[in-house]
Amino acid sequence: MNPGPRERVNGLIAEVNAVSKVLMRERTSYASQLIPVQQYVVVSCIEAFLRYPAAIEVIAAAMSPEEIGARARRPGCQADSVFLWGVANFFLIGRNVMGMVDPSLDTVERTDTVLDFWSRVSRSYRGGGLLHAADAGNRIDAFDEATQAELAAGVTPVGDGRRAVLRRANATLVNHLFLLYFDTRVGHGDTGPYHLADGRQMIVRDFFRMGRSDFWWSGIAADVPHAGLTAALVIDEGVDLSVTDFGTTVSVPEDYLEHLSGFALYTTEGGRLEPVGDDELVATAAAARAAQKAHYRAVVGMDRDEQIACGAYVYFTFLRPFAQIAGVADRIDWTCPRDTPADLYPLVTADIEPPEHDPDADPFPPYEPPDDPPGGN
Repeated sequence: MNPGPRERVNGLIAEVNAVSKVLMRERTSYASQLIPVQQYVVVSCIEAFLRYPAAIEVIAAAMSPEEIGARARRPGCQADSVFLWGVANFFLIGRNVMGMVDPSLDTVERTDTVLDFWSRVSRSYRGGGLLHAADAGNRIDAFDEATQAELAAGVTPVGDGRRAVLRRANATLVNHLFLLYFDTRVGHGDTGPYHLADGRQMIVRDFFRMGRSDFWWSGIAADVPHAGLTAALVIDEGVDLSVTDFGTTVSVPEDYLEHLSGFALYTTEGGRLEPVGDDELVATAAAARAAQKAHYRAVVGMDRDEQIACGAYVYFTFLRPFAQIAGVADRIDWTCPRDTPADLYPLVTADIEPPEHDPDADPFPPYEPPDDPPGGN
């Protein structure tokens, strides 16, 4: 017997809770001195709660969630594990917030629309019917064997001198994307680990939207020569590797790049993997470093509401890569903030300490059974 909508939704909420409370507890806390991160996250989640159901109906009408998940299984695609996590969790965080303001907006049907889409895309994307990387022991097997082989085919050895160059370039690109995405870590993401025939493991790292993009402030990075890059990082045997749902590699020993023994770099801008040399990587990193300096000055010159709008757009548009795959991104209004109630906005963007919470508690409550009708037994 198939479960009804409430039972199905509660089952998916339980799946999200099991993973998200661990990730939220383990995530390194970060308080920006430059950007009101907590405030823009809350605004983006309110917008997600109010607007994701209608947007998802447009996306799912154009392409099945299963097909979207299958098409996301390629290097350079940002419809990845962390963006999947965000689609479900941002909506549910917004549900928590708006439940305190107007509980009548919270219906099982709206939540079912979002979580059904998320679960179907996620199971297809992971290739094994799984909802989370945690369900696979913190592995993200996004690429099939042929793609893994193509990525590994370009790998060349890494010695001490090259390793130092690659470490600097990687750090520069990560720092550039961190600020470009308004102090959030989602501009790059890892998949794997993939096991190679010689016993080593490979992490595949994508760098997304490094130059001019839909981010209206990204003109500052127009001189960065590549919109995106995909790196194959081959790590020696003896290093314990895992990749979380946040697309973050965790290792024992902690400094896995010290054990980097092979490397390849590609662009996917033409729809296929094209090799990129170390000299081109260094030049890209130099352009990214210059863009980061200019962007920092631009952010300092923004007022607080403009910073919140930029950050809220980054988070709200976690749904956008899925709409792009379905070919309907231009049919959805991505303006953010748009629907946050005017009287609520100053309350959720106030500069106050977040309330304390029990790190072991489930972040998202289930739907309670409906009350028995009058006269019921």
